[in-house]
Amino acid sequence: MAEQASIGAPRAAASGVKPGLGCDSALHIAWGLWITMLAIPFVTFIVMIWALMGSSEGSGEPQGNTVLAHKWFIAAMAYMAICVPGAFFLRSRMFKGYWSGQIIAPREYLLGMSTIWAALELGGLFSLLGCIITNTLLPCLLPALLAFMLFTPLWPNGHSMTRPLYNEHDPADYEDPR
Repeated sequence: MAEQASIGAPRAAASGVKPGLGCDSALHIAWGLWITMLAIPFVTFIVMIWALMGSSEGSGEPQGNTVLAHKWFIAAMAYMAICVPGAFFLRSRMFKGYWSGQIIAPREYLLGMSTIWAALELGGLFSLLGCIITNTLLPCLLPALLAFMLFTPLWPNGHSMTRPLYNEHDPADYEDPR
């Protein structure tokens, strides 16, 4: 079995087929991941609204813990202020070759984009969890909306895997990697 694997590797290299993840596969995985990560906060938002509607039935006054809600809001905003820019910085380190005209490997593309998506997803879910735990809608909903607004335009297009940057000083050629 080990002999067959070692024999097959030179044949694949000689035929020009590179082992590993291809650009098409990486883009399909990225789209599936992005859509899944888009659906999770939506379902969590529906659950949060349902929980808040059921908790205030029969009384006209809010019953939430506003002191805890304000602390949760500060924690969620601190997370968004530290971790999201950190994820962008980490992705820029992974995509360092793109700035010099090289294309990004599909595995690096998936890892870099997943880092940003996960940072935004966790911040939004943490904020929505704060709404459920504190039994209040605001202010904890605001970081979740911020995370959603930042997440939505970062859909995967894969240009950094397929189109090299030829002239970084030409604005018509330059495009931020997504």
